[in-house]
Amino acid sequence: MNQQSNLEAWALNRAQQIVLQQGVNLVAAAQRLDRKQTTANTYALRKAIMDSLLEAVAVTSSTTPPHSEDIFGAG
Repeated sequence: MNQQSNLEAWALNRAQQIVLQQGVNLVAAAQRLDRKQTTANTYALRKAIMDSLLEAVAVTSSTTPPHSEDIFGAG
């Protein structure tokens, strides 16, 4: 498996974790019409997405050479 496939598999797995952990909480609070908890869960979902994006950037930048031809589409 190449690096791109590994990243895609990681992203899909991470997205599934976020939806299961944060998305379900958000839906449940919205169904109960609990405005405070819905707002809190919205922020938790946003934070989980931001954290995963930062994690992805950190992982890809540590495994990709800084001046890789692939990044700029040259080749």
